[in-house]
Amino acid sequence: MNPRLLIGAVLFTLTACSQAAPPVQVASLHTSGSSPASAAQAPAESEQPRLRMDMTEQEKQRLYDAHTACLAEKDPNATGTGPDPAGRRQYSDEAWRACAKTWPLPPWEMDPGNPTFKDNWHKNVQCLNRRGMKVIETEPGSWTYDGEQTLPEPERHRIEKECELEVFGGGRK
Repeated sequence: MNPRLLIGAVLFTLTACSQAAPPVQVASLHTSGSSPASAAQAPAESEQPRLRMDMTEQEKQRLYDAHTACLAEKDPNATGTGPDPAGRRQYSDEAWRACAKTWPLPPWEMDPGNPTFKDNWHKNVQCLNRRGMKVIETEPGSWTYDGEQTLPEPERHRIEKECELEVFGGGRK
């Protein structure tokens, strides 16, 4: 079968809001002759999608959009509590439960279920501080600023991405 047709079929399946149980770890879809970044990001029907460290923002957004499409399908009138502060629709608890399996899991490298995550997160915080950000680790997977920041926001964002790739690996450098 043509790999592009297979990828398209898998992407279509993602938008169908599968209800199967998620696996412990989801491998990336990868077709021969394509790089991981260009391979389809949609899981098979029985898998919950998982983000990858090397995904582009557009690739990530497609997975989040599939989740939003599922919510809209399950609660077309957005019968939840009303608009949130940003003006987006709120969905019912039933819609959230029905679409839970479409919410993308974090990259395995950054998943708290990964046995190396805690140690790597600590190394990530150390990397941020070495590169000039003033941060304190609050718990694995979280940090907060330690005082007033002197680096501009775009520089802080760049440092965060560089440290994630340095410590957790898995991606474009």
